[in-house]
Amino acid sequence: MELLPETIRRKGFFYNLEKRGTKALIYKQTDSEDGYVAAYEVFKIKVDQPKVVFGIQLNEREIFPANEDFGKWAWTCPNLERALKKFESGVGEEQDEEIVEESLEEEDDE
Repeated sequence: MELLPETIRRKGFFYNLEKRGTKALIYKQTDSEDGYVAAYEVFKIKVDQPKVVFGIQLNEREIFPANEDFGKWAWTCPNLERALKKFESGVGEEQDEEIVEESLEEEDDE
């Protein structure tokens, strides 16, 4: 399987791998012109299955999240501390759903 590279250039930013776990990754997002740290991207490891696209064989590979994946299986954090908390929380929707359910219960009590 092909792993995501340690450095990715995308949409005017550099993404440098900060931490790799068994289920998630943290990439530091920096501006490509001045190196300003814009954010940290935390996301679950997703694997795209092998396939043929336009006659080209693509191997099984990790994928970087697209814009529409954020809030589902990828999150942007303003600093490394918040990114690490998200990473260590399991980066799971299950935990997020519990928080949402608790918030709804509190609203019902009012």
